[in-house]
Amino acid sequence: MKNFFKYSLIVIAIFIFIIAFNFQKIIVKFTSFIIENSINKQVKMQYDEKKVTKSKNDININQFKAELDQMSDLKFKNIGNLISNSNIKDIQSLYDSKKLTCEELVIYYLKRIEKYDINKLNSIIELNPDVIKIAREKDKETRSGKLYGIPITLKANIGTSDKIHTTAGSYALKDSILDEDSFIVKKLRSEGAIILGKTNLSEFANYMTTKSSNGYSALGGQTQNPYGKFDVGGSSSGSASSVASGFSVASIGTETAGSIIYPSSQNSVVGIKPSIGLISRDRIVPIAESQDTAGVISKNVDDDALILSSIYGYDTNDKDTIASKNLDENYSNYLTEKSIKGIKVAILKPFAARSNESDILERIEKEFKGMGNQTQIVSFSDEINNIKMSEALEAGFKFDIAKYLKTAKVNRVNSLNDIVYINKEDLENRAPYGQDLLEKSLSNKMTYEEYKNLVESNKNIASKEIDSILKNADVIVSLSDQAATAYAPAGYPALTVPAGYKSSGKPIGITFVGSKFEEGKFEEGKLLKIANVYETNTKYRKDPNLKY
Repeated sequence: MKNFFKYSLIVIAIFIFIIAFNFQKIIVKFTSFIIENSINKQVKMQYDEKKVTKSKNDININQFKAELDQMSDLKFKNIGNLISNSNIKDIQSLYDSKKLTCEELVIYYLKRIEKYDINKLNSIIELNPDVIKIAREKDKETRSGKLYGIPITLKANIGTSDKIHTTAGSYALKDSILDEDSFIVKKLRSEGAIILGKTNLSEFANYMTTKSSNGYSALGGQTQNPYGKFDVGGSSSGSASSVASGFSVASIGTETAGSIIYPSSQNSVVGIKPSIGLISRDRIVPIAESQDTAGVISKNVDDDALILSSIYGYDTNDKDTIASKNLDENYSNYLTEKSIKGIKVAILKPFAARSNESDILERIEKEFKGMGNQTQIVSFSDEINNIKMSEALEAGFKFDIAKYLKTAKVNRVNSLNDIVYINKEDLENRAPYGQDLLEKSLSNKMTYEEYKNLVESNKNIASKEIDSILKNADVIVSLSDQAATAYAPAGYPALTVPAGYKSSGKPIGITFVGSKFEEGKFEEGKLLKIANVYETNTKYRKDPNLKY
C-alpha cells in the first residue's frame, strides 16, 4: 500500500509537471501571437490606413529652389558616390582636400529630402531655413570643433531658439520657439555642427495614446521605413528613418523606454541610449525625466562615439548630470581595439520570440564564439514583472511636462490641460488616434513623493536584474529593444548595431546593455568598444534601395 501511494504521488507529480510545462508553452505561443499581431497592426496603420490630416505642416523645400536647381544631376550623383559609407572624419577630410564643401553637402541632403522624403518616407518634420547660409559661413571659417561642417538633424522634441519650432509633433506646440537652445544643441553648435532641421516622431515621444501608430504625429504625419513595408518603430522614427535614407550624417533622438533602440534596429542604423546623467535633458519635451535621455543615431559606431563625446557633460539645469561633472572622455578612443577575445557575453533569451529570432540569436552566438568569446544564455527573473513602468510614466509626465512648459512659454499653452483642450477643439485633425495617455496623466492623483518612491522601486528591481547577470558576464546582448523593460527604469546604457535582415528583408539589430558604472566611469565606452568590433567583423548594414 505504501508503494502504491508512493508511485501514485510520483505519477501525479509527473502529470502536474507535464501540464505546467505545456501551459508555459501555451503562454509563450500566445504571447508570441500577441506580439506578431501588434506588429502587423502597426504595419497596417503605417501603410494601408495611414492618417493624413489638415494639421500636417508642409515642408518648405521651395525656399531652397534656386540652390537646388543649380546642382546638376551629375553633381548630385558624384557627391553621393563621394560620401557613400563615409563617416564624419572622412567627410571632414573631403573638406580639407577641397573635394567637397559644407554648402554642397547641405544642398545634396536637401535634394535627397526633396526626392525621397517629402510626401513619401516623411521622416523630416521641418527644415532650418538658414541651413544653406550657415553652411556658406562654415566654408569661410577656419575648421574647428569635432563636428565641423557636419549636417545633423534633431528629433522634434529637442529645443532650439532659432527659426525651427520645438513641437514634439503636437499641434498645440506648433508655434513653439524656445528662449535659448537646449544644452545639447549648444554643445553641437560649439563643436561646429550644422543643424539641418528636425525629424518626425511618434507624437510626444509616443506618449499621446495607447492606440498610436509608430512614427505618427499631428504635425509630421506618418513616417515610414525605407527598407520596405515594416514597422518604422518609435518614437525616434524620423531620426532613424532619415539617417538610414541618407538625409543627414546623423540625428539626435530621445528615449524613455526603447525609443532610440527600437527604431534604430528597425531601420538598420546604430543607436546609443546613454546612461541617465550623462546627457542633459534641458529644454527637451519630456515624458518622465526619471527615464528620459537624448542619444545618437548614425550609420556607424565611429560617428556615435564622436557625437556622444561632443554632447555629454554637466549642466546646472539638469541635476542628474552632476554624475558627469568631472568626466573627461573621448569615446572614439575606445574604438582602437580590434579584438574582444575573452569577453563574457550573456545572450538574453526573449520570453516570446518573434519570427526568425531564435535562428538569429543562434547565429549571433556563433559569431561571438568565433571572435573568441564565452557565451551563456540568460533570462530575467520573474521579478521583472514587478516593475510598474506605465504607472511611473503616467505620473512623471504630469510633473515634468508642467516644469517644461514653464520654460517653453508657448502661446495659449501653460499646462497639460491646455494641450488636451486645444486638441479637443478638432480631434479629427489634431488627435485622430485619440489622446487617452494625456488625459490619464492629467487625471493622475499620485503625489510627487509617491511618484519618486515608485521610480526608486522600479530602478532597484531593474538594476538588480541586470547586475545579477553581469556578475558573471561583461555585457548583455539582446535583439532590438527586448531588454528595455530592465535597462530603461534602471537608467543603464544600451547600444544597438545592425545584425542583418530577416528572411522578409526586415532589418534587425543586436543590442548591447551594460550597467551604469565600471570603475567610477559610465559604461558607454565599453559598449562602444564591443559594438565596434562586432560591426567591423560582421559588416551587416546595407543602405536601403530607394526607388521613388
